[in-house]
Amino acid sequence: MVTINQNIQRERRKLLIDATITAIAEFGLSKLTLAKISSIAGLTAGTVNFHFESKESLLLETLNFVSEEFDQSIARALEKAGSNPSKRLESIINASLDPEITEHRKMAVWFAFDSESLTRDDYQLICGKRDRENFELIFQLCEQIIRQENMEDKINARGVTNAISGLTEELWKEILFAGENYDREEAKKICMSFLASIFPWCYEMPQTVETESNHSLREPIHIIKAGKVELDQAAMLFDLYRQFYQQKANFSLAKKYLEQMLTSQSSVIYIAMDAVGNAIGFTQLYPSYCSVAAEPILILYDLYVKKEARNSGVAKALMNQALQLAKETGASRIDLETAIDNTSAQSLYESLGYERDIEFHKYSLEL
Repeated sequence: MVTINQNIQRERRKLLIDATITAIAEFGLSKLTLAKISSIAGLTAGTVNFHFESKESLLLETLNFVSEEFDQSIARALEKAGSNPSKRLESIINASLDPEITEHRKMAVWFAFDSESLTRDDYQLICGKRDRENFELIFQLCEQIIRQENMEDKINARGVTNAISGLTEELWKEILFAGENYDREEAKKICMSFLASIFPWCYEMPQTVETESNHSLREPIHIIKAGKVELDQAAMLFDLYRQFYQQKANFSLAKKYLEQMLTSQSSVIYIAMDAVGNAIGFTQLYPSYCSVAAEPILILYDLYVKKEARNSGVAKALMNQALQLAKETGASRIDLETAIDNTSAQSLYESLGYERDIEFHKYSLEL
């Protein structure tokens, strides 16, 4: 018989796993601490240690939770779809975009662990298993659909499966970036339009498919170049940005630094304003040079969006403004850095055409 204490323990473990999901989405894996998790859960750090041997065991349990939840969702969808392969394939698409399974926090968990899985066998075991099983399932269904119409010599099942998997992953990245504003119904239409173009005997083309990004802005964003008039607004954002990187709040220091940069024209600062004139994000770029190319470049050093304005296109708008500056000043490229586990930022950069450097190591000497 399950005792009351066992029920309490089970509920607290679930609470801690949910808090870990939130913490990973908020801080990433590298900045994650048991103190942050316990604070989100409303429990003491000792309670965390009572239910989990270590932070690592809690992380693995969290990864297992989202993985099993995904598997169960797919299994339920397939059971409901019956034996028809086209209906089963459609059910996988729908389950893969289910709001409960693909909420923004859980997407952050998947991409954070997936990024780390390259050097962690235990993470790779879980992430890789999900990817392989899902791929094989879709592949088998594509083969069945193709055989039904004797199209084996015209349509490659593995190629279609790769395309479906790639499309799904890109949509997951959009969810990660857009958050709760993401329109999953439009995403499903995009998937179904692809299936209809490959398997027209099984699927009808949706009447309307929105091809533009689904994470549209909730309200107009205006990007301005900061000058002395906007110094206080820029300093406020810069101070919040520094606090995000574990620095103490110091508005005076932030203002003094930016004033020096603007006065000496050492940097260019852009501020994102919302529809009512509130400063909600900024980026700071430093003009520099590449000796090898013998050309000017831009270094995008700072990019920050206030918490309440994230996942609404502000960062993308600032990045696009940076690109415009690079073109106007004749810069040959824009360089930037980001944390290894900051998967949401990486998704944004890659969606805009930025490529990760795999040729050079970064070194730094603190003085």
